[in-house]
Amino acid sequence: MSIRENERRAKPQAHTPIIVYPFLDWCKMRGISVPTGRRLIAAGRVKVTQLSDRRMGIRSDHDLEYLNNCLRA
Repeated sequence: MSIRENERRAKPQAHTPIIVYPFLDWCKMRGISVPTGRRLIAAGRVKVTQLSDRRMGIRSDHDLEYLNNCLRA
């Protein structure tokens, strides 16, 4: 094992729980309309978690990915 690997293993890892936001709540939270949310999903810009046959949600880590992709250079 290298020194860096030992240091990495010694540091406590910050663990943030993953939350699944229902689709409508996620749209409200991001300030977008439901049709815009559906377009983002269809374009593959947001990953979706299927909660049941008729319900979908957005995981908090996927929401963060979406927000990071929206940043301007």
